[in-house]
Amino acid sequence: MSEVLISGWLIGVAIALPVGPVITELIRRGLSGGFLQGWLVGLGAAASHAILVALTLLGVVTLFDRPLWHVLLGLGGVIVLGYLGLDAFRAGVAPPSLEAAASAGHPFLAGFGIGIANPITLLWFLTVGGGLIAAQGGGRTAGLAVAFGASFVFGVLCWDTVVAALAGAGWGGAGSEHST
Repeated sequence: MSEVLISGWLIGVAIALPVGPVITELIRRGLSGGFLQGWLVGLGAAASHAILVALTLLGVVTLFDRPLWHVLLGLGGVIVLGYLGLDAFRAGVAPPSLEAAASAGHPFLAGFGIGIANPITLLWFLTVGGGLIAAQGGGRTAGLAVAFGASFVFGVLCWDTVVAALAGAGWGGAGSEHST
């Protein structure tokens, strides 16, 4: 059981490590609003992973393994990630006010939306992730697959917490009233 938990946690951390749309948004929000704003993005992404793990455990993810769904999911991902890219570009051109940062949407929902719409994440669950999770229960109790999935999500959240803490430590940046 401990090897299942450790391997799930390590794979969760490994999946969260690359700088992609979730980490980019987490850092952006952490730098502009502090640890909690960044961490809520990570929590939202972890919640989306938990839903994908649950769907994988239920076998629902295999229903989406059709060419039409790949196109539709890809288009949805392009729209969400394109919007976030434009939003980040606009924010980079002019420093945001506190009101603009507050109206940018709830960080949990942003993280959840990015996590659930990211085509790379969806393809990972359709291929590697689904196989890994299913292999944990193969020939043994289904509880091991659930434990693997839970430790996977915990690994994602652990890494997002580390990144949020680092981004939150840089909150305000050099020359602002927050720096010493």
